[in-house]
Amino acid sequence: MSRLFRPAAVLLVICAGTLGPFSDVWAVAAPGNGPVPNVPGLSPKYLPAYHHLTDGISWAGHADSELFSNLAGGIRRGSVGHIASQFGAEYDTEKAGLWRGGKFSLSLMGIYSSGVQQNYSGDIQTASNIWAPDAVRFYDAAFRQRWTDWLNTRIGYMDVNYYFDVTANALQLINSSFGMTPTMTVNVPGTATYPYSGLGFLVGTHSEHLSSKVALFQGDPQHQTSAFDRGYMALWEGGLHWGKEEEDDLEDSSDNYGQYILKAGAWHYQPSNPDRYGLSPTTSGVYAVAEGNWSLPEERRLGAFVQMGGAPQDINPVPWYLGLGLRLGHPFAGRPDDSLSIGMARAWLRPGPVAEGLGVETAAIRNAETAYELTYVAKLTEHLSLQPNLQYIQHPNGHFPDATVGMLRLHVEFF
Repeated sequence: MSRLFRPAAVLLVICAGTLGPFSDVWAVAAPGNGPVPNVPGLSPKYLPAYHHLTDGISWAGHADSELFSNLAGGIRRGSVGHIASQFGAEYDTEKAGLWRGGKFSLSLMGIYSSGVQQNYSGDIQTASNIWAPDAVRFYDAAFRQRWTDWLNTRIGYMDVNYYFDVTANALQLINSSFGMTPTMTVNVPGTATYPYSGLGFLVGTHSEHLSSKVALFQGDPQHQTSAFDRGYMALWEGGLHWGKEEEDDLEDSSDNYGQYILKAGAWHYQPSNPDRYGLSPTTSGVYAVAEGNWSLPEERRLGAFVQMGGAPQDINPVPWYLGLGLRLGHPFAGRPDDSLSIGMARAWLRPGPVAEGLGVETAAIRNAETAYELTYVAKLTEHLSLQPNLQYIQHPNGHFPDATVGMLRLHVEFF
């Protein structure tokens, strides 16, 4: 390894251990001690594939800019703009000639929104998965060690949804519920996921057909006081995988490998002092994901998915969730890198907690919010893609008129 990049390796190690706790110093608007805002959003694995730089160091950069318009219904018509970008680096100790299986990761996240999306569409599931309060913060600062071909651990500041409740065939859909089930993100605003990653420790195992992982994350990572001062979230997920394909990487801790995937998970959230900090009460839930992938004539690829989530305690605004959809790759003969996706996300609502949050009568709340989405990703160049998106949202927040939402998103990959 060259002399130049030995200091770089040391810098990545130091950053992974120290920069995460100070990430809020970089926030444009530092949070107070009030409740964590309900911001289920972008994830998982927002960065594109890392590109090799030298001596075990790789980097990646990505940005999405978006125009969001509530065309009809909801709270009011209008448009806002959103930008989310992330830059990151990885240091692979094996490629650097040090030791086998070690990998450090570090990334910086920047977010800008010209307005609050939900103030237009009024939905509880959040139609745009990149909307969040303005901030610039360190987002990922972690270390992974692969001990054997089947055992790995991770520790550091991470996003829960990088590793749990991931539905690969839903990732191009923009509604936030397709990224992580709202039975977790809506009921527990303190979940360590976008836009606030958190300190966590994960142990994962996998083989060609089986995977399992367990993790402990801090609660309420928006407020970095001490590791578990505001509680914790414990998670487990197990998976079955059939039909391993050549491009599958068994080191990928999201465990999305195989032609057919069936995953089930459970989580428990335990705040330390919910009355003092305005956090969610103690609650638990389960989820499941089923996916299938098929090759079609003329090099087309079809993917299908079903998502389910449950958190039936009386305190939870969203006790049940169902999501399903299809993704078609290479939809047209002359567009081999494009894809078309459709999906439905239905969040059942408990009228009491939802009405209390909106300040309306319980009788005014319907029993579910359902979003129907159609989106197309057109790859313009190696680094640019354009994505028009249309959503029809029935009964936003169970209270507002049906909303029609249109979005136009530009994806930029820098390296």
